[in-house]
Amino acid sequence: MSTFDLDSTEGLPIYDQREEIISAVDTHQVTIITAETGAGKSTQVPQFLADHGFKRIIVTQPRILAARNLSARVREEVSFRKGRDCSDFVGYRTAHERDDSSDNVILFCTDGLQLVRELTGSGTVERQVLVLDEIHEWNENMEVLIAWAKKRCQEDPRFKVVLMSATIEAEHLAAYFDGAATISVPGRSFAVEKRHGKYLIDEIFNQLDTTASNMLVFLPGKSEIENVAAALKNRAANAQVPIIPLHSQLEPEVQQRAFNSYPQGKIILTTNVAQTSITIDDIDVVIDSGLERRSEVRSGVEGLFIAQISQADCLQRAGRAGRTKEGLYILAPLDDMPCLPLEEREPYGVPEILRKHIDRLVLRLANIGIDIEDLEFYHSPSNKTVKLAKRTLVSLGALTGSGEVTDVGRRMERFPVESSFARMLVESGQYDDQLQAKLAAIIAVQEVGGIVKNSTRYTGWRHYTRQIRSDLLAQYDVFLALPSIDEDDYENLGIIGKNVTKAQEVNERLNRDLELGHIQLSPVTESEIDQLLQCIVAGQLDQLWSVEDNGEVIHIFNKRRRELSSGTVVRHAALVSGTPFDLQVPTPKRLETLHLLTGVTAVNPKWLETLAPHLFNVRPGKVVFNPRIGALVSQTSLKFNGRTIEAEGTPLLDRTPENQQLFIKLYAKYLHEQLERERQKLQIINSQRIPIIPLSEVQKRLQAQVGGILTLVELTRKERIELGKLAKLETYLGETFMTQFNQLDDRDHHHRGNRNRKPWIPRHKRKGAGRKRS
Repeated sequence: MSTFDLDSTEGLPIYDQREEIISAVDTHQVTIITAETGAGKSTQVPQFLADHGFKRIIVTQPRILAARNLSARVREEVSFRKGRDCSDFVGYRTAHERDDSSDNVILFCTDGLQLVRELTGSGTVERQVLVLDEIHEWNENMEVLIAWAKKRCQEDPRFKVVLMSATIEAEHLAAYFDGAATISVPGRSFAVEKRHGKYLIDEIFNQLDTTASNMLVFLPGKSEIENVAAALKNRAANAQVPIIPLHSQLEPEVQQRAFNSYPQGKIILTTNVAQTSITIDDIDVVIDSGLERRSEVRSGVEGLFIAQISQADCLQRAGRAGRTKEGLYILAPLDDMPCLPLEEREPYGVPEILRKHIDRLVLRLANIGIDIEDLEFYHSPSNKTVKLAKRTLVSLGALTGSGEVTDVGRRMERFPVESSFARMLVESGQYDDQLQAKLAAIIAVQEVGGIVKNSTRYTGWRHYTRQIRSDLLAQYDVFLALPSIDEDDYENLGIIGKNVTKAQEVNERLNRDLELGHIQLSPVTESEIDQLLQCIVAGQLDQLWSVEDNGEVIHIFNKRRRELSSGTVVRHAALVSGTPFDLQVPTPKRLETLHLLTGVTAVNPKWLETLAPHLFNVRPGKVVFNPRIGALVSQTSLKFNGRTIEAEGTPLLDRTPENQQLFIKLYAKYLHEQLERERQKLQIINSQRIPIIPLSEVQKRLQAQVGGILTLVELTRKERIELGKLAKLETYLGETFMTQFNQLDDRDHHHRGNRNRKPWIPRHKRKGAGRKRS
């Protein structure tokens, strides 16, 4: 970084309010700073406070990339001003990364990490300041941190917090804190022209044709980035302009390409990861689809939807241009996707706490003695959302019906993962370290969103697993195979490289939390499969689904229907657990929502009474032949609150003489039922008597053909076809009888048909058709 660059920081708009900011923090517990993008708030305010003498300034950021980049920038600025290496003065820390020390005066961290520190009592103390940056994002961590900050202010007069954002309702927030200092800082001196465009890709082409410019293009997701990159490829190559993707699944070194300079300009295709905190100084033009892929709960189910962003978000994106020179912002639709004009959009986005599940948050607060309904949020979740979260935790055994935290709930809170995954880890505590380590790896993979693409376009990863009972175990097999797979092949195989790194980091953390030490992971053994599956189901007791033959699943409690994800490996399961997920995808005509069940695991109903005796009552029933799987099943009556919600069979696979004889008896009964159905159907339309085939005859023939088997799977295709003939009358009555019988049947049917048939008459010629109504 040049001397000129660093000296120019004193020309940032924030410098004009330096003394006002310091005075406000000195005299108030809460200071709210509204500063337009480019004013310098994120880099300069922490330095103002450090220079003033505060012992430690903790600055939260909503994203890892922002925490990392801001730390590097501020460290460089401080080192230049002090004339020495100040790595010990500025650091950063996230759940997965750290470059900090106990000597840091300024520490950048993710808001999630700081929330953990605050709730565990290791947050800010005297002569420290908590700076919450980019609060307009209103993610769940930020929401709780602000509610917690208000509580701390009421309890500790020494506690100080600074809230910063480019777009926020400062007066409303000040009123929430019962009075706070508010400071407004103007933005850059370079104007950004804003206009609407016709089509996003055409606008990019226009910029390529007219000038060498650095473009930042906002798209809703990774798939749209790939599609737009493909559409631009030839034109950009001819203009010698690189196309640079920027999204959260990329490795840090790949993300850094966006910050480099290129002679002919650059086209950065990004998600909302570049909307806040990330500063790319040389952007000339921002082209915005006005969309984002947003995680949201609708009708109690979390999904990923393509949504229109708010006016505030559009202005945030516009602010990425014009930092060092005049800029241009173009709001333009992507293909036929919706794109409202700026003035018709909602002023602000929907806060995350109002659109996501909050069961983990409810449990986290309950463990420190706080009922979520007693904490005063800036955006309060609805009573319905809170009740749903508590009901989920009760079903997992984490809370009692009266809201008290159980021993299971206290153990779940040890693990920084979703509550369903935490419940799985608690269940694994009864098994040995090797199995716990395997489950930790399974959950690490799921916590980061999986390491494979569940799409029919990417199937290469399936070569590394033979699993048919659980998608989670299938991904574990792939995770185990990673050392033998070249990273260059990840994309073609459908393996998500960035998630692999994250999963490895989460796995290490879970192993520390479980106090397992270093255990070499190995393939799942036959004896471990049921144990692991029971642990998985323990975390999904509120998500049990019966499987229909057409691939649909029905929730056993509320009877809602969904479809199995096309990427599932699970086969031949009648009862499964999984995660309902709605995915909105663009089609040529409209946005279509797929109602999916993902992360599927086959469930043995007998496990449920052991896993949740407070919910389920399981009773064995009779043994029957199941034609769908070609085996005997022991039917199970599964009751919930005294109501039978599922009757399903567990395959009877113990190879005993009694079971083999029972197979012959019950399969013969099934075949005999098919025979009787055929006989009765034919008898209706023919007066000649058709002989009844005795069940003993069917049983005798079956015994002669396949005595000693337990399932039809043991037979060859040819043998199964021969067995199928035992369900046909012709096998017993002979071909001659059936031929004569069918001829008689045809004549009789023809005679009766002619006698009753009436000729077809066109509608307009039917009797009375033209008669006028009175």
